[in-house]
Amino acid sequence: MHPRYIAETVRENDELIDIRIIADGKKRHMWGKYGVRREAELAEQLEEDKIPLLVGSGIGVAALKLLEKQNRTLLILDQEKEILAASGLKEELRKNHNLIWINASSPENAVRHIMELEANSGKKIQLLKNPFYLRLSPFYSQMEALYLEQENVSIEFPVWPKFKQVKPRILLLTSQYFLMGEIVAACQRQGVPHMFINMDAKEMDLDHFVSRISSAINTFRPDFVLTVNHLGVDQEGVLNTLLHKYKLPLASWFVDNPMLILPLYQTQADSNTAIFTWDADRMDSLSQMGFSHIFHLPLGTDQTRFLPAKGCGESRWAREISFVGNSMVHKTAKRLEASGISGVLAEKYKEIAHSFEESGEHSVLKFLGTDYPELLSEYENLITPHRKLAFETLIIWQATLEYRLSCVKQTLEFNPLIVGDNGWGELLPNDSTWEYHRELSYYTDLPRFYPCSKINFNCTSQQMKGAVNQRVFDVPACNGFILTDHRYQMEKLFEPGKEIAVYNSPQEIPQLVEKYLNDEPARQQIVKAARKRILAEHTYDCRLKVLIDNMRQTYQ
Repeated sequence: MHPRYIAETVRENDELIDIRIIADGKKRHMWGKYGVRREAELAEQLEEDKIPLLVGSGIGVAALKLLEKQNRTLLILDQEKEILAASGLKEELRKNHNLIWINASSPENAVRHIMELEANSGKKIQLLKNPFYLRLSPFYSQMEALYLEQENVSIEFPVWPKFKQVKPRILLLTSQYFLMGEIVAACQRQGVPHMFINMDAKEMDLDHFVSRISSAINTFRPDFVLTVNHLGVDQEGVLNTLLHKYKLPLASWFVDNPMLILPLYQTQADSNTAIFTWDADRMDSLSQMGFSHIFHLPLGTDQTRFLPAKGCGESRWAREISFVGNSMVHKTAKRLEASGISGVLAEKYKEIAHSFEESGEHSVLKFLGTDYPELLSEYENLITPHRKLAFETLIIWQATLEYRLSCVKQTLEFNPLIVGDNGWGELLPNDSTWEYHRELSYYTDLPRFYPCSKINFNCTSQQMKGAVNQRVFDVPACNGFILTDHRYQMEKLFEPGKEIAVYNSPQEIPQLVEKYLNDEPARQQIVKAARKRILAEHTYDCRLKVLIDNMRQTYQ
C-alpha cells in the first residue's frame, strides 16, 4: 500500500504547470513542466490499429489530446481517487461518450476487463504510460506484468442456443421506471420465464457490476436481455462487451424520445442491440445512428390495473372535465441549468421553442439547421454531448409547456380540475376558472380518477409529434372518456371519431368539450368501442408478444 496523499494543482495564467503530491507530510513535485510535456507526447504515440489505454490519467493532457484528435474509444485506468477529486478530471472526461474508465479493485480484475474489451473489439490494447505517474502505486506495474503474461490467453464464455423454447427466457434490467412493472406482470400472466436485476444504483463498482451481470447470465441462461429507455446500460460499454461475449442480444424499448438518450451510447450501436420505439418517426434517425434492428412498438395499458369502473367511486374527484399532466415549468428550468447556455442561445431559446412547436420537424438539431442556421455554431460550442442533449431537451420541454398551456386555457370556461405539479400555479390565473390537485399515484389513484370526469382532456408532449401517449390507452380501459389532440400515428391504433375523440387544433377544443359534455350516449359509445379495441390489441400482454416475436425472428 502506498501512503495516503493529498494532491494540489499549480497554475500560471490559467495554465496547469505542476501537480504536487503531499504524502507523509512531505511535498513532492509530481509533474512540473516536463511532466506536462511528457503527457502531451503520449498523445502522439498512438498506433492506428490499436485501442489506447492511458495508464494513470494524471493531469489529463494526454487524455484531452487523444479525445480531441481521435473519434475512437479511449480507455483510462486510474486508481488515484484523491488526485482525481482534486483535479475534477474524472467528472470532466467521463462526459465524453468515447471514453471507458476502468475502475477495478485489483490488477487481476483490470487485466480481465482489458482482455474482454480486446476480444469484443477484435483489436489489441496499446499501453500508454507516464513514468512519473507510475511511481504512485505498484498497482500499475503489476497490471502490466499480468497483462503481458495473459496476452495470448483467451477467455472462454459459455454460449448456448437461443430461442429454442416456445417461451423465451428474458433477463430484465429493472429500474424504478413505471413500465418495467407492467412488463414483469405481462411475463407472469403469459408464463414467460424471467429474471430481473435492479440497476437503480447511480454508480456501481466495475467488479460488482460485472459480477452481478455475469452471475445472472450464467445462472439464468436467458435468450435475450430487455431494458426500458436503455436504463441499466452503462455508457462505458461494459454491459455491451459482456453481452457480445455471451452472444446475447439486447432489446431496449424506448417510451421516451430515444434521440435524447442514445447519442450518449452511439459507439455501442451494432446489430446485437434491437431498438423498439413508441414513436415511428424516430426509426430513420435510429438507423442513421448505426442501429440495424429497429421496430415500432407503441405504448399500451395494463388491463389488470385499469379495470372498468361503474361510475365514479370518489365523489371528491367528480368533475365535468379534468386534465392530468405536468406543467413543464420545473422540467424546463432543470434543462436550462443543465445546458449551461448563455449569450444568444439563452436569449433566443424561447423563440426557438415557439417556432419548433409550430413546425412539423421532430429533431431540434435539424430544425436549427433549417430555421436558425446562424445558431449552429453556438450549439456546437456547448461541446459535451450532455450539454447538447440538455439544450435539445430544453427546446422540446419549452415547446411542450407553451403548447400544453395554450390547449389547457381553452378548457378554462368549463372550470377544469388540473392534476399535476405546482408549476401550474405559475402559468394559470389565480382565480376560480380552474381547480388544482396535487399529483396522483399512477398505480393506485389514476385508475379510480379517470372514470370520475365526464371528459378527460389530453394534450401530448412535443417530444412525440406523431405518436400517442399512455393516457390514450389507460383512460378508456377503465371506462373513462378521453378527448385528445390528433396524432397521425393514432390512425393505425384507433378509428378517430368512432374509437377516440380528437381535436385538430386548440381552437376546436371549446366546441368539442361542449358537444361531448352534452352527449352522454356519444361518450359511452366511443368508450365502449375504444375499450374493445384496447383489450384486443393494445395491452402490454400484446406488446410483449410482439417484442418477443421480433426478437425471435431477428436472433434465432
